[in-house]
Amino acid sequence: CDDGVFCNGLETCDPATSSCVPGLPPDCDDGDECTRDSCNIRADTCRHVVDPRDEDGDGVGACEGDCDDTDPTRAPGFEEVCEGIDNDCDGRVDEGVLSECGDCRPGCHQITIPDADGWDTSTSSGVEVDAMGRLRLSETRTESYFAWIANTLFGNVTKLDTRDGTQAAEYDGVLVDGTNGARPPGERCRTDAPGGNCPSRTAVDLRGAVYIANRAFFNQGTVTKIAGLEADCIDRNGNGRIDTSRDLDGDGIIERSVPGEFLGQRDECILWTVDVGGVNGVPRAIAVDAAGTVWVGLHDEGTVVQLDPNDGHILRTVILPRTGPGGRFRPYGAVGDSRGNIWFVESASGNIISVDAATGAFGSRETAPTRTGTTACPSSYGIAVDARDRVWIAGFFCPSAFRFDPATRRWFEVRLPDSGATRGIAADAAGHIYVASSHEWILFGPSGPSFSDPISRLTVFDADTGGAIRIFGTPARPLPGIGSTGVGIASDGDVWLVNQDSSTATRIDPTTGAARDFPVGDTPYTYSDFTGYALRTFTAPNGYLRTVVAGCAMGPTEWERLDWTATVPAGTHIEVRARSADRVVDLGAASWVGPFTTRPTDLGLPPGPVAERRYLELEITLISDDERTSPRITDVSVQYNCPI
Repeated sequence: CDDGVFCNGLETCDPATSSCVPGLPPDCDDGDECTRDSCNIRADTCRHVVDPRDEDGDGVGACEGDCDDTDPTRAPGFEEVCEGIDNDCDGRVDEGVLSECGDCRPGCHQITIPDADGWDTSTSSGVEVDAMGRLRLSETRTESYFAWIANTLFGNVTKLDTRDGTQAAEYDGVLVDGTNGARPPGERCRTDAPGGNCPSRTAVDLRGAVYIANRAFFNQGTVTKIAGLEADCIDRNGNGRIDTSRDLDGDGIIERSVPGEFLGQRDECILWTVDVGGVNGVPRAIAVDAAGTVWVGLHDEGTVVQLDPNDGHILRTVILPRTGPGGRFRPYGAVGDSRGNIWFVESASGNIISVDAATGAFGSRETAPTRTGTTACPSSYGIAVDARDRVWIAGFFCPSAFRFDPATRRWFEVRLPDSGATRGIAADAAGHIYVASSHEWILFGPSGPSFSDPISRLTVFDADTGGAIRIFGTPARPLPGIGSTGVGIASDGDVWLVNQDSSTATRIDPTTGAARDFPVGDTPYTYSDFTGYALRTFTAPNGYLRTVVAGCAMGPTEWERLDWTATVPAGTHIEVRARSADRVVDLGAASWVGPFTTRPTDLGLPPGPVAERRYLELEITLISDDERTSPRITDVSVQYNCPI
């Protein structure tokens, strides 16, 4: 029955009727939706004709690779447009057209530091680049080569270069700008009546800036901040340079007779002066904590205030406890340890107390042990911490030094019968304690203190055992200078004494005893951490790097995001500050924003925002709680946008 025609199917024979039965038409569907399928009768075969089916009219049908035949903006070969869809139908979205930020804003950029040339450490201190190209703390940490010595009589401060003993600068101890109650600069200090600002203790921060406690008896006490680096000074008069004290003639002395060497109130490195406490509050104790905030003990008020280092405003006030019939604890000196405590000492009582820098809570009062057979002990004057966070106080009219270990809550006395009246005290990283003595003896009676003739003496001993005692400045071999009240350690290991009666500072090689004194201002009276050695070595070992990022060539720059790639071991952390200006030369006058401590961080949110100016300066600070561990930074990225 088959008629041999394909398109009408295969006919069959029905025996019951003895007739042919028509067949079913062939199935010509090739399974390809992009063809029209039929049986061509003339050719007697299946025919498959391509069907363009361009439903969106973009010239390319779904059967030609159009990945969305309902959208005329999408087809193979189309140009990719940054809008969040796959325009060229290659399975990728916005490839090749995204901004550096990974979005569709054409003005958004991302800068990575360092570039291919590596880290630029030209503006840095205490950091180095390791073999893998990462920024880390250097073995020597942040170096500072200056001693900041407060000269009480006329209220100025000498910046002494500890490498050679020359005077690098001299400043007024206050900035009288109408915002504070400071006495006139240069006014003579009086302790029995109103007169002068009477600076004494100084504290140096991690940037090398100094904070000065101005006691101002019977007047308003103040604290002043002076920049340690010219980059931190403020170009107040807008002349494009920093006007500040310098030794212009190179003779090692700041002379007011030489124009430009001393600028007084015109000095642009004196950053601010703020009132602390009330009238006759008498700020004496001062120290900087690991976070950079400043702690000031108000002796006659029995309180402690914490200051913001940026502008000096008060962050916290701590009312100290009563110590007996004499009233509240009277802070006389201060020092910070690596555990986040600020320790304060009273004068003559042997009492110390700690304040938690994070919470402001004070610990228990501790008192040095008494000694049988004498009423002179315990006593106290200067204060220091050593590498094991043990607290040391000098004995003053008790010829001893006392050590308190917070871990065991035990005291240890080092008797120093040949040292005289011990005043200032300091510790070094090698395990030595240094004590300055101003007199052979000081006695306190009903009518007040009486003194022997002033001397200059340094005692050195082992911090663990109290042994290996060495004394420099004996009657047989006197030291230069008279009336040593303070002692500090320089970054090179030399020891410096501040001599109140001779108005000098003495440099001593603790190994050989070789000594030389250098002139400072009138009646220097500083026995705190006036070199910053204790802060850098024990409280907060650190280093920093500064770098400048250029933003938009025209219009405002929206500084958006900051991130970094780093390894941060326990006990270390990273802080970044930022400031912006429309010209690089103006960055020094701009205010810092931060620190930013978490990553990634939005520069538009607190502690921001960062102002929308063309240039951004970053200060990257690496901080470690000890001398062995360092964070390591691989890179830092900054995201900014140029609005169009």
